[in-house]
Amino acid sequence: MKRFDLPEEIVNAAKKGMGYELYRALLFEYGKRGEKAFFYIKEGRVKKYRDFFVVIGEHEYIVDNDFCTCRDFQFNLKARRPCAHIIAVKTAKLMHKYDEYDEYYVDFMVK
Repeated sequence: MKRFDLPEEIVNAAKKGMGYELYRALLFEYGKRGEKAFFYIKEGRVKKYRDFFVVIGEHEYIVDNDFCTCRDFQFNLKARRPCAHIIAVKTAKLMHKYDEYDEYYVDFMVK
């Protein structure tokens, strides 16, 4: 599977925090998906469990490395480019800006 590494501009902006520079870098690099990713982080919607990252959007989306369970990633982007959820997780990880739970997300999934 292809790796979706963040461009250097985003990495550098993330080191400076949740300011306009990061917003602008995400928007210019990823457009609407980058903007959505910024707000997912800003609004505290990125969660880290013991097994997965989860981003709360319209639904809860599981992000595992360079894969996301959202329809945008699987159907529109055909897993060739990162969706807003993957971008949010990768950026949030750089900044350590996520809620962390010492639990397994799979324990909360409907069986």
